[in-house]
Amino acid sequence: MKKVAQFRRSNGANAGFSEKLAWQLSKGPATGRELAERLGMTLSEFNRLVLHIMRHGGETLQVEGTNQVCLGGGSIDRTYTLVRNPRRVARPPRKPMVINHRNDCSEEAKKRHCEAAKRRARLIASGLYLVCMG
Repeated sequence: MKKVAQFRRSNGANAGFSEKLAWQLSKGPATGRELAERLGMTLSEFNRLVLHIMRHGGETLQVEGTNQVCLGGGSIDRTYTLVRNPRRVARPPRKPMVINHRNDCSEEAKKRHCEAAKRRARLIASGLYLVCMG
């Protein structure tokens, strides 16, 4: 199968549906009945999944459905086309996580903390710092 942009993976029954749909539509437009047959599912199940992609998708995959045809019995078929080739979408970088908002980061505080760390290191080396010795 041709490598296309990666979508969210899951372990469900329809895992990789967007990738499979993109692969089939990259060959050319097709009806819902043809695509459902190729993907091994019923037309109603295919319509449910593809409508979800058309409503909520768009970042990675864009599919357009045209020429709505009523098949009888409440079934609807359309001709689907791939509007844009799938592409990878990188998440925007996040802000750094702040652990403590009351953290004192002034130069004076940094100097004080460095001096305290040097004092602790000297006491540990001489064996007089009993807090960490247990």
